[in-house]
Amino acid sequence: MTGMPAARIGLSDRGVIKTGMWADLVLFDFDKINDTPTFLKPAVACEGILQVYVNGVLTAENGVHTGQCAGKVLRRGR
Repeated sequence: MTGMPAARIGLSDRGVIKTGMWADLVLFDFDKINDTPTFLKPAVACEGILQVYVNGVLTAENGVHTGQCAGKVLRRGR
């Protein structure tokens, strides 16, 4: 799902789960996933998302941010 788009825009170290790659992953419960944010409350966490990893670092667990800031700006090579 993400490997081809990443490769297409030149992000060769992203998009697949493999040793040496940056890991951006979302672990969710398919039976409980629910989009709960609204226009008036956009910061409400979605239900059913168990963990979020950014660059291999756990950044959210059970709807609560861990305080870790592992993301970085991606710039397309010229």
